[in-house]
Amino acid sequence: MFTLYKIYFGDELAYLGRTRQPLKRRLHGHFFKARLHKAIDIFKVTRIESAEFATCADMYLYEIYYINKLHPLLNRDDVAPDELTVTLPEVAFAPFECDLMDKWKVEVIAREEALRQKRREQREKRAKRKQQG
Repeated sequence: MFTLYKIYFGDELAYLGRTRQPLKRRLHGHFFKARLHKAIDIFKVTRIESAEFATCADMYLYEIYYINKLHPLLNRDDVAPDELTVTLPEVAFAPFECDLMDKWKVEVIAREEALRQKRREQREKRAKRKQQG
């Protein structure tokens, strides 16, 4: 499975990525800030599209091509300093419906709240030590 995917914030292309794993797993990595995944704010995502490729080489080629053609907001790697002088046949991207988005949003909120609580507790401990010392 060789997949390119586009993530949009409103009507603006925010990120274009590739994966050889199931797309839901890859998206989870983005939304939960997994190691080696570009962190993406799940609450800004308005739509996701994907396209399948027959080979890994085709997927890599089109990823570089579309990053340099479409200039997604969050893509920083593989961006050339100049413009493309070639065109490739367009690929049909289809809407990708992820039935886990609502569940993940709840989980992200819970994780963020737990992190805020932990930081509050750490600040309180430092303040207490400072008062005692």
